[in-house]
Parts: sequence; C-alpha cells; structure tokens
Amino acid sequence: MKIKSIKKEKFHGKVYNFHCIPNENYFANSVLVHNCYKANTPSGSYMSIDTFKTIFDKMNQPRTMTQIAFGVDAECKTNPDIWKIMDYALENGVVPNVTVADIDDDTAKNIVKRCGACAVSCYERDKNRCYDSILKLSSEAAKIGRHEFKVNMHLLVSHQTEKFVFEVLDDILHDGRLAGLNAVVFLSLKQKGRGKAFSKMDDDVYARVIKFVNDHGISYGSDSCGANRLMKSLQSYYDGKENGAEMYERALGCIEPCESFGMFSLYLNVNGVYYPCSFMEGEGDWKEGIDMLKINDFFNDVWNGEKVRKAREEMLKCAKCNGGCTKCPYYEI
Repeated sequence: MKIKSIKKEKFHGKVYNFHCIPNENYFANSVLVHNCYKANTPSGSYMSIDTFKTIFDKMNQPRTMTQIAFGVDAECKTNPDIWKIMDYALENGVVPNVTVADIDDDTAKNIVKRCGACAVSCYERDKNRCYDSILKLSSEAAKIGRHEFKVNMHLLVSHQTEKFVFEVLDDILHDGRLAGLNAVVFLSLKQKGRGKAFSKMDDDVYARVIKFVNDHGISYGSDSCGANRLMKSLQSYYDGKENGAEMYERALGCIEPCESFGMFSLYLNVNGVYYPCSFMEGEGDWKEGIDMLKINDFFNDVWNGEKVRKAREEMLKCAKCNGGCTKCPYYEI
C-alpha cells in the first residue's frame, strides 16, 4: 500500500490502542505502524538505581526533600530496581509514594512495606483490576498494622468519562472491596498524549460530581490543576447552606494552586531530565529540559537558575490570590 499523505485530525470518542511486545510495532490494513508512547512494560525504559542515587544525592543537599512520587507501570514490575530505589529514599529520610493500576499480592506487600501512600488508577476498560488492587493494599496494611498507610483512587474527570465517574462513585458506596479506600482523587484532563482523545467535562457536570461526593460523605481530593474548578463548585455547593460561608472558607484553606513550575515540586523523566511537571515535557518553553546528570549544584544551577526562576515568576502571577486566580499557565483545564 502506498501512503500518499498523513494528517492530524481531532477526534472525540473512544480510541483503542494495541500494546505489542517487544517494540510496539504492528500491521494495520497492511501498513506497518508504531505506537509512539513510552511502553510501561519490561520492554520500556526505566531509571537505574545508580542513576537514581546520583541525582538523588545532588538534589537532597541540603536535606530538604520530603517525598517522591514514583511513576511506574501499572503492575509496578518494569523497573527491577524499584524496591532498591525506594529503600534508598527511605534510608535518607524521604518517603516514597507510587501510582499503580493492577498489582499482585507480592507487589502489594512491597508497596505497603515501603510507601507512605499508594494511588490506584481506575480505568473504564476494567475497573475490577483497580478495585482488587485497592483491596490487596488495604488488607495488607491492616494485616501488618500500618494504619498510617493510605490507599487512594485516581479517577479522570472528562466529558467521555462522565458516566463512568458516577458509576465508580456509586461503587465506592456499595462495593466491599473499596471499604479501605482513603479517598478518590479527581484528575483533571490535560490534552497531551492520549488525553487529546478526550474533552473537558462540562462545568455543570463537574459541579454535580462534587455535590455527589459531599452529599454522600465520600472522601475526595483533586490534583492542583483542578483547583479553580473545585473552588467554584464548592462555592456553589455551600451557597445558601447554614454556616456555608464558613465551610467554604475552611475548604479554601485546604486547596492549593499548582505546586509545579519551581514552586515546591518537579518532574524527572527516566533519563533524569528535569521538567516543571510531567505534562510539560517537550511543551512550550520546555522543548528541552535540564539534564540533572550534567549539573553539579542543583539549588543554584536548577532550582534558582534562570529558566526555573522565570517559570516560577510566571506561576506566581497565576496563583497570587488563593480563591480565584489559580490556573495552569499552559493547559485549559
């Protein structure tokens, strides 16, 4: 087959992706195609323990780091060094956290043993993998008496997942596997990568989601990207209620604007390259990141360096007035 042209088209709806080991190549209509995304499988790339130690030691001088949220594959098996990496963080006073989607009993034991918390992503294609993973984690924590260990659920809020979001919230009320769930965390849509196939959830629908969790006493949270929408929905929810103004002000005290862009968090990819957040890799002013393996003084060369300082100043313009001005400087959320 001769290919005459390739063009980009916008599409809103379900998109099916074939995961083909070992190199993500397959034939579609007699045309050889390739999945252009990082494969979170044993064939995907990962950071070695040696690279992690090198970067960690640079960043934690002086010892100001408190926690690391590790990005792993759904089963937490891609990186053979992951437990060594977490142990090194713990030995140096830094708490590891991780997000998974479909884990076995042994992985649950390793996570509960080491992490302060674990988030489990919930996907419409198979929510039971999420629910079973939450049960494994919460049961293991109860078994060994780690009551401070928290299990959260990550749930994407978008136009396409609207029905599924309410389905999951109803399950939280009735499915026994979720009895040990700490909170559901709503993730805002960023139209990057696979997110380009989705569109923003309507504001009135999002407000109904927030009303549902409040009315039913479901513990919930939101990524800081969605702070503005959450504040608006809570303001509407508490309006007219007894002590509503006081309750709204109390809620505002728990909501923070974006913590990235040189505020108090950062993102490193598997190659040890710094970006303000995971969604900024290769975007805007961050077509190229900062290679942490090539720098010596993290605080002066990176954190207080010109590029990060500029990003921080731009973010502060968006976050000066907590209660209405916080917003992402790059994505429409």
